[in-house]
Amino acid sequence: MSKRILVYSTQLLETGGIESHINEFCLNVGGKEVEIDLLVWASSVTEETKTRLTRVCNKLFLGRKGGITGIVWLILVLLRLSGHKYDALYTNGQGNSIYLLSLLVRRNKWVHHHHTSGDKADQSTWTKWYRKAMQKADILIACAHKNADRMSMVLGRKIDVITCFSRKVDLLLPSIGKSKKSDKIRLGYFGRLIPEKGIEHLCALSKEPELLDTEFHIWGIGESYSEEFFLEFPNVFYHGAFYGEEGLRGALQTIHAYLLISTHPEGLPISLLETMSCGIPWLATDQGGISDIAIAPGATRLLSADSGYWEIKKAVFELSRDLKNGEIDTENLKRFYDTNFSQFVLTKRWLSCLLYE
Repeated sequence: MSKRILVYSTQLLETGGIESHINEFCLNVGGKEVEIDLLVWASSVTEETKTRLTRVCNKLFLGRKGGITGIVWLILVLLRLSGHKYDALYTNGQGNSIYLLSLLVRRNKWVHHHHTSGDKADQSTWTKWYRKAMQKADILIACAHKNADRMSMVLGRKIDVITCFSRKVDLLLPSIGKSKKSDKIRLGYFGRLIPEKGIEHLCALSKEPELLDTEFHIWGIGESYSEEFFLEFPNVFYHGAFYGEEGLRGALQTIHAYLLISTHPEGLPISLLETMSCGIPWLATDQGGISDIAIAPGATRLLSADSGYWEIKKAVFELSRDLKNGEIDTENLKRFYDTNFSQFVLTKRWLSCLLYE
């Protein structure tokens, strides 16, 4: 007899790291012996994504609104599901609705996955009822060891670590080994276009005399930055949003290295994992659990979280220079990813946590 898991996410957008995780979670954890019902409080996915999820999920419930209307809709759906007892409830995201849901779902085990940093900035966003959810869940999961340690000190409980699913990308050109010498270096960012992701720093860097032979490529969408915003920066190439694995591969095929100059309470960014999966180096600020995957000093470079513009400029210049000279060894990146973050490894860990521990 197959096992049944109810997956609940507070939101599901068309693009984003957690959205990618939910898609990959349902695809990999679900199968012949495991049925997944997916419930989302506030969804804005396209019909194409909805169709794809319908193929891998047993049942699909996608709400469109938050607030009181969303709570009423959520309760009505849970009443429809009240006749079922799930082998496991897996919740993901933040918000008061998670604890409400836990009261109304019959299950053998409840696993909650917290995917942001767990530091003081993150803790300031935790409501009373969300804290209660994290304290009451049978198993609480963080996505990096540093995040788990921070959360454990505040919540006074054991916290396990399992990362989010990411997509392994195979590029058309091999990237293992030493980076090849290049006259023009292409640095890139893809993700949400919000100020906390360092978008304005990237644009300012593009005008620095020392970096005029370095291109900055940006993919993403967000209300803070229009296409017109990037026009005044001739060394910045804005590509809009991409969708699906082909779009991700196209972006990674374009760049020599990935930049994440972030002040956001990152958990363990999926963009960095996907970048590592194909052997591309990265430079990031030390936010959340990013230090967990900084395994190669030249190919995975960490900046202090409170770095100012001068420190960022110096680090980006050094990265561009080393790439130009072919001095970055990326040999370990793909092997590290395959050993720790592959779909096979994570599927085994999530199934064990949800159904067998």
